[in-house]
Amino acid sequence: MGNQTTQASSRALIEARLSHERGTLGLDGTAPVCMVYPSPYRVGMSSLGFQTLYRLLNLHGPGAHRAFLPDGWEPAALPWPQPRVPILSYEGRRPVSAYPVLAMSVAYELEIAGVIRLLEGAGIPVLACERGPRDPVVVAGGPLTNSNPSVLLPFVDVLIAGEGEELLPQAVDRLLSAGSREAGIEAAGSLPHTIRGEVVPGLLEPLPTMATVAREHLPAFSAITTPHTELRDMFLVEPERGCSRRCTFCVMRGATTGGMRLLDVETPLSLVPEHAKRVGLVGAAVTDHPRLAELVARVVQTGRGIGISSLRADRLSPELLDQLARGGYRQITVASDGISERMRTVLHRKIHADDLRRAARLVAEHGGYRGLKLYQMIGAPTETDDDVDELVELSRELSGIVPLTLTISTFVAKRNTPLDRQPFVGVKAADARLRRLRRGLQGRVDLRPQSPRWAHVEYLLAQRGPEAGRAALRAVHAGGRYRDWVQAFESLPPNERGPVFGDEDRRSRRKGKAASIDDRPRTLPIVDEPRS
Repeated sequence: MGNQTTQASSRALIEARLSHERGTLGLDGTAPVCMVYPSPYRVGMSSLGFQTLYRLLNLHGPGAHRAFLPDGWEPAALPWPQPRVPILSYEGRRPVSAYPVLAMSVAYELEIAGVIRLLEGAGIPVLACERGPRDPVVVAGGPLTNSNPSVLLPFVDVLIAGEGEELLPQAVDRLLSAGSREAGIEAAGSLPHTIRGEVVPGLLEPLPTMATVAREHLPAFSAITTPHTELRDMFLVEPERGCSRRCTFCVMRGATTGGMRLLDVETPLSLVPEHAKRVGLVGAAVTDHPRLAELVARVVQTGRGIGISSLRADRLSPELLDQLARGGYRQITVASDGISERMRTVLHRKIHADDLRRAARLVAEHGGYRGLKLYQMIGAPTETDDDVDELVELSRELSGIVPLTLTISTFVAKRNTPLDRQPFVGVKAADARLRRLRRGLQGRVDLRPQSPRWAHVEYLLAQRGPEAGRAALRAVHAGGRYRDWVQAFESLPPNERGPVFGDEDRRSRRKGKAASIDDRPRTLPIVDEPRS
């Protein structure tokens, strides 16, 4: 009776959410693929990549349905296993375990817990090497593959690295046309930028290079709008993809992900459906688009709201602020990341204190905004208390111009960046810096720190290989608390992996100076020493 009640409740929630969606596909037939997202509905439906692949598989492929991590399984700390609940697809109301292929998009390291919970909770063996002929083939990709896809290998049958618009349909076609599950995995895993997961215990293929999509296959744009997401009824579309900048901590930097590919403003505008109430312009460097102000103005002129995934302080203008206010913006958010002028130089951020002062003045002078939000990052290599004090001084100055909110994250070194293998600052040290900020700001600034503990867990996952996936499995089974993660990783041998530079590695190869990863220096010379 309890399971029937749970299933009825799950169906009712799906029906309610579907009733508010616009643009849903795949409702009229069966599909061999279920797109699964290892976070709840509101998060998954805010993912442009997830929506784009769902649209492509329905319009140009065999068809796809969707499923998501149940809302109640989202908390970081959660006793596991939970009582099993049916994880049903939205379009077919079928258990996800009944689909031949599951296509999973993973955004970042901490979603690994959701991968484990979703698979186990659905009754699918969580380890790829334990699946049998009747189990779904799990294909995974997503933004995580830009940095450290190896953590996924224990859980997936096929891994696609980088941009998947061209490769996922090909992989699905090979899986469905093969004579057996094993033959399908072999065929799909032989595609470029694609490998098999750990389908045989201990057998791991070298990580593939990252796929990039040619300009003619762009932009990505969403299929569905819904009020039940982080972005409420927003139609998502790219005016550009990639980034030409070279911030040393960022996995989207420069040539690492194919460089910046600009689109003409007519392209995203032509894709906005009539029913869309809001338009979200998504990309790593949207404010670097030379015609952004025109694009925003033309969206706003249609009476729609506007959203932009990233704003740069040095690209703000009175014209752009005016259009954003007309499009519903009430707070301008920009990122500085480096907490002092020296740290911004170390990180190659190319944002200066004068840019932030100018942004504050523009927001204050406009009159239509309630304040400025500034993203900062503590704990980057070579950072000192003097840098923290400089942030305090600048923040107090900015708060005298406009109401200021500081959102503080803790630096996590990622693969394919020059700061790969740099150490984590430590939870105690990060907490001490946050206390120093609070004392210095004395309530004049709205300070919103993200948890250094979970940044530490993200770091542990980001810096290891497939053994990190197995450690994650132990941590989730132990309850997913911070100490469970730390204990799971303490049992691992020392991390001997050398740094992976990303585009710097490509450049060194062109110069004929390539070294094996394990031979590269542990401390990267790109990190400046503190200046006197």
